[in-house]
Amino acid sequence: MAESNVAVVRRLFEHFADGQLEGALEVLSDDFVAVIPPSLSAEPDVYEGHDGARRYFAAFDGLMDDVRYEALEVIEEGDAVIVRLRLVGRGVASGIEVEQQAAALHRVENGKVTRIEAYPDVEAARAALRRAPQADW
Repeated sequence: MAESNVAVVRRLFEHFADGQLEGALEVLSDDFVAVIPPSLSAEPDVYEGHDGARRYFAAFDGLMDDVRYEALEVIEEGDAVIVRLRLVGRGVASGIEVEQQAAALHRVENGKVTRIEAYPDVEAARAALRRAPQADW
């Protein structure tokens, strides 16, 4: 029996919570795409493939230590999975704990996450699903 989309995304976040990028890569498809908008990052970008995922996490080097993504709520929306999440870490220079909450819309195909789009909250992620057919996001 195939693993559900929700189970695939939960497994991804288990690796993120443990800070295990290489484990997370096993859950991401080779042609994975992540879209990080300006509203959620000082360095918005589109990250493609496993190299893109590595580049995304490498951007924290020297700025934040102990970076983790924690799934606060996992919501099945048809074929999509929305995760209300928290990014936590600690400033390298200051030692101050940092936290940001957001939502991420996930597309899963053949047991792998193929696309993640970040949004400020769950409602914004749901609105994106309503605006675009599943194949377009």
